[in-house]
Amino acid sequence: MNQWLAGVSWGGALNMALKYGGRRDYRALTYGALRKPSGVAFTRSRGLEVVYDPMINQGTHFSDVLRERMHIRGLVPPSVQPLNVQVQRIVKNLNDIEKPIDKYSFLQQLLDRNVVLFYKVLVEHFSELAPIVYTPTVGQACQFLDLIYRRTKGMWFSVYDIGMMKSMTYNWPEEDVDVIVVTDGGRILGLGDLGSNGMAIPIGKLNLYVAGGGLHPKKTLPVTIDVGTDNETLLNNPMYLGVHRRRLEGEDYMRFVEEWMDAVTTRWPNACIQFEDFGTANAFALLEKYRDRYLCFNDDIQSTGCIGKPSPFSQRQSKDQEKRMLEQGRRIIPCL
Repeated sequence: MNQWLAGVSWGGALNMALKYGGRRDYRALTYGALRKPSGVAFTRSRGLEVVYDPMINQGTHFSDVLRERMHIRGLVPPSVQPLNVQVQRIVKNLNDIEKPIDKYSFLQQLLDRNVVLFYKVLVEHFSELAPIVYTPTVGQACQFLDLIYRRTKGMWFSVYDIGMMKSMTYNWPEEDVDVIVVTDGGRILGLGDLGSNGMAIPIGKLNLYVAGGGLHPKKTLPVTIDVGTDNETLLNNPMYLGVHRRRLEGEDYMRFVEEWMDAVTTRWPNACIQFEDFGTANAFALLEKYRDRYLCFNDDIQSTGCIGKPSPFSQRQSKDQEKRMLEQGRRIIPCL
């Protein structure tokens, strides 16, 4: 079972809640207690802040103790329901939805409000839902992202942000990020240039990594670098979410990516960066430029499976960077 979803003793968790819950200024125990490697997560949130935070929201699963301690009594329905009942509710709703893209939207809205429940559903129904969360449905999600976009799940870095990317990284709240999946939207699946709408690709890929590979969702970051688009349909669409201009090319493009790489590796020096769905020429150029400088790989060129395989055939001793990449790859490969 996904280690991130593995349970801990509720008895110990509740004892901690009872012990510390009465101290108004203390960080109260939350649902994240089941999700942290240490077994316990803390938050200062109270009231509606708890209900509206997808990382700690439990919906109807909040116990009477936590409802009282976290000041949410009356803010959620009175029935305290086990997680499996919540899963049944989600699955029933999914089964009533006919179109895959509508299932996709429903699941992404679930992720917006209850991260744990989203991944519980995805893990238990992985074979049925992986094609909804990722290919082939994610391609359609990219085509219509300007219509179905609801809430930010990652970061965009655009040509408007040149010179400010390093400071921008601190707008993301997580200090520790293990994996960054980044796209420039230049070659989305077989659909071509979808520009900023390509954000659905890194989001979907990381959904699979969490569900299948056991990564912690708070330690993943989907990124789109928006250097413009040459897609006339998007350029003429006033609802398009990205920059309405032609793509950067040549040295301008490489300087943009250089600033971005410097920014994210300064903020998260231990993160593994996966390049995803870049245009072919740029994909090879970026891999050649950065493969020996940073912990990075290109999924389309190298294949995640190759990175996940240890290297007993290598005739030279692995460097520290290569060892870290192999470790990240072994964690990623189960979800492909």
